[in-house]
Amino acid sequence: MRVIAGLWRGKKLRAPARGTRPTSDRAKETLFNLINVWLYKTGRTLGGLIFCDVFTGSGAVGIEAMSRGCKTAYFFEKDAAAMDVIRRNIQLIDGATLVLGDALRPPPTKVPAGIVFMDAPYGQELWVRALLAFNARGWIDGNTLVIIEIDKKDPRVPPAGFILLQERGEGRNTFLFLQRSPA
Repeated sequence: MRVIAGLWRGKKLRAPARGTRPTSDRAKETLFNLINVWLYKTGRTLGGLIFCDVFTGSGAVGIEAMSRGCKTAYFFEKDAAAMDVIRRNIQLIDGATLVLGDALRPPPTKVPAGIVFMDAPYGQELWVRALLAFNARGWIDGNTLVIIEIDKKDPRVPPAGFILLQERGEGRNTFLFLQRSPA
């Protein structure tokens, strides 16, 4: 596993020994190509955005966002072993903030994220609960792009208050691109 583009291109990343499924390099490339299309359509760049990597595991997706110019990234993880790996992976990265705690109970914020990426354990629909919690705590507003990585067999119905913008399969995974519904 490595950073595939940007400032830290080629940097090897560690992964926790157990309990996570790191997003593959190929899936990350597809993901960031789709993010770039969304950024272009909305007239934005990664440079000014806050990126949240929720259920982060190794931190690979948030680190990729930072490598590509994201202003800051928050990494949400509750597993202590995974957090140790993330600390090692981001030790040289300015603008990264680790949040050790439950993604279902994020701390409140006054500044919403530009992009929230969630890669919850498959088959449990934890992403729905986390999405609602992040929304309630101020991390998501009408301009936030929410990306959910799920197993292609998992249900993909967004909760009330969110609309599905796009769905993209990549191997075993499916990426759901969501935004809050217009009021």
